[in-house]
Amino acid sequence: MPKPRSLLALLAALFLGACGAGLSGRYEEVQGLGSLDFQEDGTVYVSVLGATFAGEYEVEGERVVIQGPQGSQVLTWNDGRLEGGHGLAYVRK
Repeated sequence: MPKPRSLLALLAALFLGACGAGLSGRYEEVQGLGSLDFQEDGTVYVSVLGATFAGEYEVEGERVVIQGPQGSQVLTWNDGRLEGGHGLAYVRK
């Protein structure tokens, strides 16, 4: 399991991208450390440890690509969850 500081850095990187209306809704991290709120207009709100970052996202098939100032993050659909590797996973709420 990533340390909270590593998780914060990873989630802070989830910051900019493009569009994907079919993804809209709230997804919570399975360990309760954060959430992603995808809007129909392509905006995503990333919340972790009391901080919220706004950005945009792009859906490419089963992948959700979110880019930020420190790089990009790719989440993948897997059995009804958005997964980012290293145990990071989100489920729709």
